[in-house]
Amino acid sequence: MTFDPALTALRALESLINTGSVSLTAVDLGITQSAVSRSIAGLEKMVGLTLVRRGVRPLELTEEGHVVVAHAQDVIQTLSSLDDRLSALRRNKAGSVQIGSFGASASTRILPPLLMNFAKSYPAISAHITEATDAETLQSLQRDLVDMAVLADPGEDYDILPLATDQLVALVPDGSPLANQASLPSGINSGLNPRDFFATPFIMTLGGSEPTITSWFGDTIGDLVISQRVQQTHSILALVRAGLGNAIVAALSLPEETQGITRIPLAQAPTTNIVLARKPLEPRSKAAGLFWKFVEGETNKYRAK
Repeated sequence: MTFDPALTALRALESLINTGSVSLTAVDLGITQSAVSRSIAGLEKMVGLTLVRRGVRPLELTEEGHVVVAHAQDVIQTLSSLDDRLSALRRNKAGSVQIGSFGASASTRILPPLLMNFAKSYPAISAHITEATDAETLQSLQRDLVDMAVLADPGEDYDILPLATDQLVALVPDGSPLANQASLPSGINSGLNPRDFFATPFIMTLGGSEPTITSWFGDTIGDLVISQRVQQTHSILALVRAGLGNAIVAALSLPEETQGITRIPLAQAPTTNIVLARKPLEPRSKAAGLFWKFVEGETNKYRAK
């Protein structure tokens, strides 16, 4: 515990009840007699009351002094707990990081390895993920509800660290006419074109890729027969697997295995840069700053390879 006059005064008053002496109280607390006297005098000045009867031997507390001591233990315990907590934060032994995530691409493919490696270096710091849509995640970052967020193109008002590049990919049921194109040599199969989707119902994702998908179809989007609009990737997979339509999703949002479903590249597939973004301000906590620096180090190692 670092020296604090007010805290020392509370502890001194407690000790004086038993010792009746400034010198013995100084020994009890492991400080000088002058430090004991100064701390008590300072507390008396602060509260505007006399706490010690100095004209008697052994020394006694005034009624007001006893009132202070009655509450001193709770105060000392609270301040001690605060000091321990702050010490833990200084030594990176405590703290938390709030991270926004714009969906499956971040929550299932990008963040897990980062969080796992961060936990190895800082096991006492907890990281909490809040998953939402692109717009909701960006709003959480703007409103300081999260320390940082994994987003696609958050704009120029943020500090960013590049994490990954994602690309749209088509999903069709195994055995469908389009699925056969996936087995063609790359020189023959350059990817699906918008017109390849017009003859079959289409399942549109609401997970954040819809604007990019719409842009890829361009003026032909009106020829697309959208039968379903679905938020969750696993729901899209279930519908495609059941033969209820084809879909286009971000590749990183998919699990490693998509049984019953064939993935096919798109011709001139648009790409999306996924970044970790934060406001260009002082971090809200030391833990948040540590996590940012950790991710920055990880991305620098990736670039060096």
